[in-house]
Amino acid sequence: MKTALQRLPLLGIVIVATGCDNVEWGGIQVGLRDPSEGLVSAAPPPEVAEGVVDTVPGPPPLGRVLYVGHRAGNEAILVPVAEIGPAGLVPLQGSGSAEASTSFAADYLTQGLGFTLFSDGAQVGTLSADRFSVDERYCRLRPQIRGSIDLIPEATAVQTFLALTTRDGLNIPNEPYSPIAQTSDLLVASTSTMRRFINTVGALSPTNVLDIRRDVQMFRARPGEPPTVVATFVYDDELVVGPANARAYSVFLASNDDEGTGYEGTYVDYRVNSVDGKGAARYFDHLDVDGDGTDEIVLEVLGENSMWLSTLGRQGDSWVEEYRDPCGLPSSPAELR
Repeated sequence: MKTALQRLPLLGIVIVATGCDNVEWGGIQVGLRDPSEGLVSAAPPPEVAEGVVDTVPGPPPLGRVLYVGHRAGNEAILVPVAEIGPAGLVPLQGSGSAEASTSFAADYLTQGLGFTLFSDGAQVGTLSADRFSVDERYCRLRPQIRGSIDLIPEATAVQTFLALTTRDGLNIPNEPYSPIAQTSDLLVASTSTMRRFINTVGALSPTNVLDIRRDVQMFRARPGEPPTVVATFVYDDELVVGPANARAYSVFLASNDDEGTGYEGTYVDYRVNSVDGKGAARYFDHLDVDGDGTDEIVLEVLGENSMWLSTLGRQGDSWVEEYRDPCGLPSSPAELR
């Protein structure tokens, strides 16, 4: 009996303990947890990282680009010369390889893109881009743009152009199209300058200077001034891409009458094939590309295996080379005394 009574309080305590979450026992607080609860606090759930979207950088911004164009029936083919930078023309990144040319077309050209065509410093028509490919005519591969053209009536016979996109062409003043007539006085100016040059440098002299003059053009580089006369002379060779013998030479001359006292040479590029390599320059067209009031001259230069592009700008009373394709041979300026 005594033993049974001694056990009763313990049973009561056990019964009470199972019915409570917290029990104080002899100054000790005992807490009961659900079996699913851990003894160590669970770490807070990790923060869900915000999704990071990988962005592919777009093509770098493209400045104004000068193009040259050749007519092909009712269409024209354009290729870029160079980008027009703050300090002049700079080589275009989208040329030099087939991959670069294709990327340039994908990044900057679209079907229907409009171009303004220029000839002799004036707007003469428009081109709407239709097809794109890679041009292989010059010493570095370039993007090629082909499309239909619309010309003003006065320029239907024009075969070569300079061009800018329609947007960039708005920066060029719309001058009337009025090519300079090739008068006998202007034609004589080119041959007279050439004779003086031959005597100055002691170059091999032809029987008649006219026999080696391959091209002659006249244009007005500044409004109101006498025309500039440019001419290409080639001795013992033709004005074409191809090999030439060692004694052949070429001369590209520019002449101006700045003082009204007669034409004087203002630029000469004299190349002896055996010394300088073949590089016969010919006039392509002119345009005030940089907006300084004086037109730049664009040249095609014909070598043994390919041709390249260069430009001349007026500095004081002379013309100087301002741009040349990186793949082209250096010019060989000579003094005219």
